[in-house]
Amino acid sequence: MSTKRYVARELLEQHTKQKKQEKLEQRRLALEQQAKEKRKAKVKIAFLIIVFVLPLFLFPAHPRNQWQYEVYRYITEQMLITVGTKGPLPFFTILSSVYYTIITSVFGGYLCFLFIKRVGVNKEFQKKIYSKFFQAEFKASKKYPWLEKPLIKKMIVSGIFLLFLLIGILHFLHDEISFQDGSRRGALIQLSYNYRIGVLFWEACISTITIFPFFYFGFLFIYLCNYFFRGLGTGKIIIPQKVVAKRTKNRSRKRSETRKINR
Repeated sequence: MSTKRYVARELLEQHTKQKKQEKLEQRRLALEQQAKEKRKAKVKIAFLIIVFVLPLFLFPAHPRNQWQYEVYRYITEQMLITVGTKGPLPFFTILSSVYYTIITSVFGGYLCFLFIKRVGVNKEFQKKIYSKFFQAEFKASKKYPWLEKPLIKKMIVSGIFLLFLLIGILHFLHDEISFQDGSRRGALIQLSYNYRIGVLFWEACISTITIFPFFYFGFLFIYLCNYFFRGLGTGKIIIPQKVVAKRTKNRSRKRSETRKINR
């Protein structure tokens, strides 16, 4: 009996030691994973800062030599980008505009690639697109229920993205964007375009609202092809009627119980 107890005690001690070691190993792996994620986040932040700040040191305010003047002429005459050319930083502004448009296009394309790689282009894609762009209800839909019709909602959302795209395209032609006309509307933007950091900030923002509508319309094209030609549905998640009925019953019970308690 004593030997059996001794063996059982030894086995129990070994089991507890093994459990402790497993917990310590899991904790160590979790800490290592957290450290890796922090390093990756720091690298990404540093990369974004470098990408954002790089034009401050590379782009001159005006063309200084012949090849820079040729680049300036090509951008303004061939690409028709004349934003800020009548201001104090003409060359810097158009170079920053082109630079951030390219950077935003590459970054947006990379995000779209990761999204399609993770989700695919099947039913899960339909659900994600519907939940991201068409799931939310308009506040005015209580007064005007026709706003919640699928076609109307898609037209409204697409119209908003089209408006963003038009704003971004028209900004490329605004050569007097740094001129202050005395009105309060847009005064901060006009003032910012007189300084390098202001140009970088607004060009980064405007390039974002210019480029991302292209990706939205690309996703919308895939969404509509899946709906009309592949029969994958709208992606709308419909709650079963039984679940809704149970929820309403539970709410009514809770209300009746609270009323009884109050009485």
